[in-house]
Amino acid sequence: MKNPELISKSIYYQLADLFEISAIYNHRGRLIYRARPYADKDSAVSKMQARLRPSGFITEVKEDADGLLIVVREDKSRKIPWVNIVLFLATLLTMFLAPLMWRLDIDTMLNPRAVLEYLGQPGAVGESFEFVIGLISILLFHEFGHYLAGRRRGVFMSLPFFLPAPNIAGTFGAVIKTRSPITNRRDLIEVGATGPIAGFVVAVIVLVIGFANAHIIEADFVDGWSLGESLLIRFLGWLIIGPIPDGYAIELSSTIFAGWVGLLVTMLNLLPLGQLDGGHIIYGLFGKMQYRISRVFFALLVALGFWWPGWWFFGALVFLFGIKHPPTINDTMKVPRLTRLAGYIAIIIFIISFVPVPFAGP
Repeated sequence: MKNPELISKSIYYQLADLFEISAIYNHRGRLIYRARPYADKDSAVSKMQARLRPSGFITEVKEDADGLLIVVREDKSRKIPWVNIVLFLATLLTMFLAPLMWRLDIDTMLNPRAVLEYLGQPGAVGESFEFVIGLISILLFHEFGHYLAGRRRGVFMSLPFFLPAPNIAGTFGAVIKTRSPITNRRDLIEVGATGPIAGFVVAVIVLVIGFANAHIIEADFVDGWSLGESLLIRFLGWLIIGPIPDGYAIELSSTIFAGWVGLLVTMLNLLPLGQLDGGHIIYGLFGKMQYRISRVFFALLVALGFWWPGWWFFGALVFLFGIKHPPTINDTMKVPRLTRLAGYIAIIIFIISFVPVPFAGP
């Protein structure tokens, strides 16, 4: 068993409300907990197994005169995360094909021969690779920021599940399952903020590379949908390219679009709603005030939906899971200054990345 101290702490938090734990032992790769149930033994054991099984642990319970011995070991049959691997590879494929959706109509996309002919054109494969490398880098840094922050604080988390999608980005992003409770507001901020901050840094790098290699074209040649601009996008464009003359526009490259999508994903995750990253951060900073803040932002999304209906779809998803953040086990723990600073940095990232209307019609 790797990192037994970290795993032991994580499992302890999952058992603490069910059992009074008096001792913990590590014996030959197995964790043994000396425990007494607070209430009905069978109910407590059933709840324990339901919590630990999805995290990849098998439990055995032995009873003696002093109470229970709970033996926890890893389920070796679940060692290779095939679901994560398959989803990741599928996401790479849909991302690779995403640029074709910008260039080809639906009938052509459904014709395999036409798709292969398009990929045979000069620059087509390179464009797809540039997009994949840019966007997957942002998502990987974002998700593993969460993962490593969780490991540091004893929060047991799954590997990221990437979500392939037949859309212009080739993905719905990625999710990580938190398999043990986040026990205090400090850890909420650290786990919630580390991912967006890490992804944001990579997104800025991707955008800088994209703008540095951008071409200015006549606006007459720009048709179809246009992308909304955040404060950061406007600033980077002005800083790297300079003022754009009237009648001209920046040609959208695969690298710029990868950075734009990465920034959009970061912004959406930082909305202060429910158990999104932003919900974690705002609850960690302001406690129960998060619910008031979330209601204001939810109303804002509903209003913005009249300009971009996608906000209604996103808002409905968030509403299904709840816009109110649940309390932690220890809400009274003091949050250190550096942790608060990370939370405020994440709020600034949200402000400069926010796009009221992500997509605008021709």
